[in-house]
Order: sequence, then C-alpha cells, then structure tokens
Amino acid sequence: GCRQQWFAPRAPENDNGEPNDDQDDDDGNKQKKTQRSQRLWRMVLLATFCGVIPGVFALNAYLEFGVHALIPVRFQYLGHSAAHWQAEILPMRTILMIGGPHRGGTTILWKCIREHPDISNFGDTTDTAAPLSEGIFMQEVYPHFGLGKEPIGGHNNRHPWKSFHGGLGQYALQQEAKIHLTEKSELITEENQAKLLNRFGYFWNMSKPVLLEKSPPNAVISRFLQALINLNVQSHESQVNSNDVARFLFITRHPLANALAHRAWPFCRRMPLIRIVENWVRVNEYMLQDMDHLRHVKLLKMEEFQTDPDRYLRDVFEWIGLDPDKAANRTTLVHQNTNQKYKKRYCKWLEDHRDEHAQLETMFGDRIRRIGYEIQEWSQCASNRHPSEE
Repeated sequence: GCRQQWFAPRAPENDNGEPNDDQDDDDGNKQKKTQRSQRLWRMVLLATFCGVIPGVFALNAYLEFGVHALIPVRFQYLGHSAAHWQAEILPMRTILMIGGPHRGGTTILWKCIREHPDISNFGDTTDTAAPLSEGIFMQEVYPHFGLGKEPIGGHNNRHPWKSFHGGLGQYALQQEAKIHLTEKSELITEENQAKLLNRFGYFWNMSKPVLLEKSPPNAVISRFLQALINLNVQSHESQVNSNDVARFLFITRHPLANALAHRAWPFCRRMPLIRIVENWVRVNEYMLQDMDHLRHVKLLKMEEFQTDPDRYLRDVFEWIGLDPDKAANRTTLVHQNTNQKYKKRYCKWLEDHRDEHAQLETMFGDRIRRIGYEIQEWSQCASNRHPSEE
C-alpha cells in the first residue's frame, strides 16, 4: 500500500495544502478547447472539400458547355402563349429542320446554311449547353431516344449494346412506336407547341425570317414535328396556307462509310458493323416513307453535296425564299470525297471479314439499293479478292 501511495501521482495543492481543483478545471478547459478546435478544422476541411468538388464540376461544365450549363433550364424559356406563336410569330417565319443519319453530313450542312445572314440558329455547344446545339437535347417535349447516354464498352460487359436500347448507331432498331413519331402522336398539343417553341425561341434571333434547327433524328419524327409546329397557325399573306411554316432538309451518306464513321467514336467502336448498317437502313426507310407526307422537303446525298456545295446551297436558299447571293462568301470548308478513307479501312477490314460482307449483302443489299446506294462496289478491293474471283 505504501509503495502504491509512493508511486501514485500527487495531486496539486493550493496555498492551504488542499487539492488544487482550479488546475483540474484549467486542464479540462484546455481539453475542451482542443476538441472544439479539432471539430472546427474538420468542418473547415469538409466545407472546403464540399465547395471545391462542385466548383470543379461547375468549371468543367462551363468550359465544355458554356454559361447556360450553370443556369437552371426553367429560366431558359420565352413566355409566349401558343396563341401568340400561332397568330403573331409563325405566320411570318420559316422553321427549317435538318435531319438524317448520324455521321451522315447533317453538321457540315448545318454549318454552311447557318452562314446566311437571314437565318438564325442556336449557335455552338457553348451557346446552348447542348451537344452540337442539337434541338433534341434542348427540349423535353419528345424523347431523346437514349442519345447522349451511350455506354462505352469495356470494363464489365464486352458487348454493352446487346442489352442497351437506343443511342448512336442503334436507336432506330427500337420498336417503331417508340421512335417513329407521326401526326397521330398524343404529344401534339398547343401546350407542347408553346413549350417547344419557347425553348427553341430562347436561343433563336426572332427578328430573322428563317429559324434553323438541326438534329439527325428529325429524319424519323418529321411528320410529328410538322404537325406540332404547324398546329393552328393562322395564314399570312406571305404563305399559301398555314402549313408552310415547317420545312425539312435531309441528308444521307453511303451506309458503309456511315457505319465506319460511327465506329470512329469511342461509344460505337466495338459495335458490330452489321448493327450500325441495319440502323442506317431503318433511319433512311422511315425518312423516305415520311417524305410523302411532308409539304416541304428536300433530300441530299453527302457525296453529291461535297462535289459542289455552292450549287446545292443556292438551291436550298432559293427554296426557303432567301437571296443566295447574301451567303456567297462562305467560310465553312467542305472537304470532298471524305468516304475514301473509310473505303480504304473497309478494304482492310475485308481481309478477315468477307463472310460478314456477304451477310450484309444478303440481309440489306436490296433495301440499300432502293435507298440509292450500292455496297458491292466497296468489296472490289484488288488486294482482297478471293482466288475464285480472279
């Protein structure tokens, strides 16, 4: 017991020889201050972390998509009623909508047409926060068909497209009722008409006579768009009737060049060629089928447009009632024969895939010819000919 007392720590004493409780209070206060300081630093670090991470995402969004990526979409609408659009705006406007297969020439055509000073377009990605400023990404009236949500193949699934419905290279393979919208759609209402046009109109210069929009899937929903835009529009002296507002300009491209151009993008790189070609066939068949129901429509082939873009642009400008000479000094460069590089790649691909080419011809050859293209000519690569073909 004595040894324990000897080694026991001795409590501090005050001047009267009694235990010093003040010292205990000081030690407790110091401990509490230390704990409060630690909690404070944790809060500072947490607040810094919570502020920096969103800040990094916000900065990245701003650099990639512009200031509109940081503004809530609900603030990016005009406030016009459907009646105002129908009576005051649309009767004196033409809305030109560009469509066609993805990777088929819609973007280069759009860039050339938007140079006309009497045409208003949405601008670039940083002007709208939408990829390539395509209207389909900017609105919430009709479906996006999974575009922009394509899985990049690799980490867990070798063939993600097998279980994925929609997206580039395969969206037209869904059930027709889901992607082929027509004038029979229940979405055609005055409320949706105003909602769509107020969203697009926020980015258009409404003083221009022609308003331009480009989305490749317009090729499969043109009848729906025509009915929605022209809904209850009042006639104007500049129009024959109220159905003259919406016009459609389509462009397409050789299916094999189109398929290989898809595979140049990461999210389509591992997609089977035959699947992309089938998607191209479906898109073009819907497009051609619907052209008979459109009041104002033109179809171009990218290969022909590339040979003499000025001639085709002049024809388009005259068709929509604009002076082509105002856009004579075009700055957008149109490269010729861009299919050639893909034809070389196809010849290389044929070295190990001649059976797949034969399958393409068997499954889609006749349908492709009805659309106006031929795939057999792409198999005539001298270095890849089978001995029996010599």
